[in-house]
Amino acid sequence: MRYGARLARYTKQWFDRFSYGGLLLGTIFFCFSMMPSLLPRPWLFQGIISGISLTIGYGIGTSLSSIIRWLTQYELPVNIRYYLWWTLAILAPVFSLVFVYQGHIWQNEVRQLVNEPFVPGGHSILMLLSAILLAIIIISLARAIRLLGRFLQRQLDRILPRRLSGALVGLILIVVFFWIVSGVFVNFLVSSARRSFSYKNNTTTVGTSRPASSLRSGSLDSLIPWQTLGQAGRDFVAKGPNTSQLQEFSGQPAIEPIRVYSGLESAKTTEARSQLAVKELERTGAFDRKILVIANTTGTGWLEPQAVNSLEYMWNGDSAIVAQQYSYLPSWMSFLVDKENATNTGRSLFDAVYGKWLTLPVNHRPELYTYGLSLGSFGGQAAYSGINGLRNAVSGALFVGTPNDTQLWQTVTIGRDQGSPQWQPVYKQDKTVRFAATNSQISNNQAGWQSPRVLYVQHGSDPVVWFNFNLWFHKPDWLKDHRAPDVSPAVHWYPIVTFWQIAIDQVYGGDMPAGYGHNYTNTSAASWAAITQPQGWGPNNTIRLQTLINHSPIE
Repeated sequence: MRYGARLARYTKQWFDRFSYGGLLLGTIFFCFSMMPSLLPRPWLFQGIISGISLTIGYGIGTSLSSIIRWLTQYELPVNIRYYLWWTLAILAPVFSLVFVYQGHIWQNEVRQLVNEPFVPGGHSILMLLSAILLAIIIISLARAIRLLGRFLQRQLDRILPRRLSGALVGLILIVVFFWIVSGVFVNFLVSSARRSFSYKNNTTTVGTSRPASSLRSGSLDSLIPWQTLGQAGRDFVAKGPNTSQLQEFSGQPAIEPIRVYSGLESAKTTEARSQLAVKELERTGAFDRKILVIANTTGTGWLEPQAVNSLEYMWNGDSAIVAQQYSYLPSWMSFLVDKENATNTGRSLFDAVYGKWLTLPVNHRPELYTYGLSLGSFGGQAAYSGINGLRNAVSGALFVGTPNDTQLWQTVTIGRDQGSPQWQPVYKQDKTVRFAATNSQISNNQAGWQSPRVLYVQHGSDPVVWFNFNLWFHKPDWLKDHRAPDVSPAVHWYPIVTFWQIAIDQVYGGDMPAGYGHNYTNTSAASWAAITQPQGWGPNNTIRLQTLINHSPIE
């Protein structure tokens, strides 16, 4: 009897350390976090999602319990609380382990959809341990804040009624928390990231050397110094197919493609960098080429090699590409803190190039195109007020993996023809603007596609395309309609949890096999063929070019 009483006392002490409502809701959130999302998740990222979901659920449950007790001034009888606690202590681990096991099955189902290899069950153990560790850390920090709150309340109790002092302390802690998270903490992370990535920006990739050709920025003849281009800019101007490779592919004499790039350090302001790029285009003779592409970069200033190389092969070098850097940070970070820089650069570069292009004789100027991948698509579309403005300004546009927050993309997607799904809209009967995910969709019904053509390439499994902050509490249309073929039927929307799932998916979306997630390298040839419509080019040429691109070394 004595041991039973001691066990009961210890059990009560342990239970009193936690909130019943918090653990209940935390367990539910944890279980929901095992549900699949767009992409298969490595065990560490799944652990992060599950740990965050658990702590969010715990926090909401604890807060609701406190509010209910504060409003009702009622506590359940001890014996009922005792049995409820033991029921939760038994069922919560059981349900959690069941969902961990089922989550492993779901993850392998998603892997099959995106052509990824299965992972062993041991990853689930690592995931569970990382989730528990993260939850412990976050809850410990929350308890430290709660101790601070109790200290403040004791001080305020001396001069205010207890209920009023409790409410005031709660408000103070909320304000301090959000000040730390949105101010001090975020500023620290952003400044640290900028320092880290700016250092990387000043390095040069091994094997990359200054171009000897005067047709490249950074050369001895260039108006833009090599050292100001940044790492991504140096890679862009120093690489790409040479005339021998172009001639071998085409069987015809080739000319060297022109590549112009303006880095963050090439001039002090966005407008000055844009004007410098235009002067460089004039110096290299870019306005005498058949086509000129305004290529909008991702966050770090990177341009996808497969996309730019495909264009140059397709036109046998009779092309010019101009790009401008606006950030050191990768796209997913730039989207949070550098969106204004992306849009300003997109508008500035287009205005500068277009302004010069308009002054040229109509019959003696290149066809003008715009291109952007990911955040480059976001920034590039900012230059246009609408689809009509875009089509009146350029000969064609290619936007790939467009972020969900892009205004022009949203306008077109919302205005899609009735009955077409959000993940692949049909806009005004596909006459001018088209959406596609595969080469066959891009090449389909070319005769009915009017010029200038606008092409959006996007995958149903691309988290960059489908992530937005409305996912917190709003079910998206792409989960209401019939699913894209690369999205698991087991994917469902849950408040808060789905937001974190899609947010984390973005980090490794580009690491998926070609044709899934944020990897679009297998559609570059078909995309450019559809948009630029080179004379004499046929489907066999597209297949041959894409095969070449697929087997070329990654730059």
